[in-house]
Amino acid sequence: VAPRERGAVPRSNEALPHNVIKGDFKAPGPSHSASSNIATLPLYGRIAAGTPIEALRDHSRSVDVPAFLLGRGDHYALEVEGDSMIDAGIHDGDTVVIQRGDSAENGTIVVALVDNEEVTLKRLRRRGHSIALEPANPAYEIRICGPDQVKVQGRLIGLIRSY
Repeated sequence: VAPRERGAVPRSNEALPHNVIKGDFKAPGPSHSASSNIATLPLYGRIAAGTPIEALRDHSRSVDVPAFLLGRGDHYALEVEGDSMIDAGIHDGDTVVIQRGDSAENGTIVVALVDNEEVTLKRLRRRGHSIALEPANPAYEIRICGPDQVKVQGRLIGLIRSY
């Protein structure tokens, strides 16, 4: 038997090395079409992951995402602008998938509308009667707001990055 090239995949009748997990890669069955595995979401524009920016919506663009990312409810996508969430793995230029909603648990990364004017992507923390919008980058400060200043518009459920 000829030696196998480095990195070559074993044939189906060959034993896998002990450190390789065999995948169960099945093609979608007849009940799954390629289009049913994709969801098209509105891409509303940019969201600040840094200094909050004016809340604007652009209804003319959309983005296709894997349907498995989505749970129940309404979803939308936003392009990230800034680096305040970089330690949470959210980079400038990423597209975030948001599940629309007006509440979130403590510690959740949310789209927060501040003073009905600006929108930002931050981790939400309730502290007594205040709400803290926490960045994930030590170069930025935590923003403390009153409960009437912040409206949750959705929570982060996915991220898409292009290289």
